[in-house]
Amino acid sequence: MEYYNTTNESGEQLQAFKKKTETQTDKILEFFKDQPAVEYGASRVHLALFGNNTPITSTRRSISNLVKDEKLEYSGRMRLGNYGRNEKLIKLKTV
Repeated sequence: MEYYNTTNESGEQLQAFKKKTETQTDKILEFFKDQPAVEYGASRVHLALFGNNTPITSTRRSISNLVKDEKLEYSGRMRLGNYGRNEKLIKLKTV
């Protein structure tokens, strides 16, 4: 999965951030694989997996990358999210 180096990190710090991104993305994909018939919004995924330990933007980035890689897909439905706004629901992409 991609890490977007917007803060121009380098060396060991950059490698650590890339590794953390891979771990977050792997956790999200496994979450959906464990529940293939269920649809979730990004804020629900974030709360279930990371709580307040990770920025919601990191969760959304991982989901966007997984959609781009055709591992997840948007269901076409929306639900009220944890922040009081509607959000698109995501599910495991089926073949």
